[in-house]
Amino acid sequence: MKLIDEKGKLFGKVNVVDLIVIIIIAGIVGAVGYRLTSSRVNVGGGNPVTTEDKYCYVTLYSSLVVPEISQQLNVGDKLVANSKYTDAEIVSIDEKPAAYVSTNSDGEAVLSEHPIWKDVTVVVKEKIDPSNVILKVGNQEARVGYSFILKTQTVETNCKIRGIEFKDN
Repeated sequence: MKLIDEKGKLFGKVNVVDLIVIIIIAGIVGAVGYRLTSSRVNVGGGNPVTTEDKYCYVTLYSSLVVPEISQQLNVGDKLVANSKYTDAEIVSIDEKPAAYVSTNSDGEAVLSEHPIWKDVTVVVKEKIDPSNVILKVGNQEARVGYSFILKTQTVETNCKIRGIEFKDN
């Protein structure tokens, strides 16, 4: 008895092409089933982790900006994204003279305060789910060290995120 006969059937019973197609379909079904049910692939076995939303306080720092930036910001201002107000709002604003490196008469670097520019620290809050992998405040990703565009109805300035903190209120 031959392995494959003259009609192309395996052991005279199953067509080789049909067998290959059946194996491919079974492999695809198995892979999809594994992907949908595997807890190693899906955190929590496919069940989303839900927690209670908390207020996320994001500390933003903008250095060497004109004083008009902080003068136009107000506590309670809503952040803007995609031409709409978001739920994120400003809760505090701190303005200091900008730290500035200049040179003295001997050519040495000297840390001083800039006579015009300001360093502005703004704290923004929004209620979000702290268990999300990507934290979004004002429709922007929030990570310490990440760039953030502080945009209100009247102001837009580039900032760096200096801190993220979760609170119940």
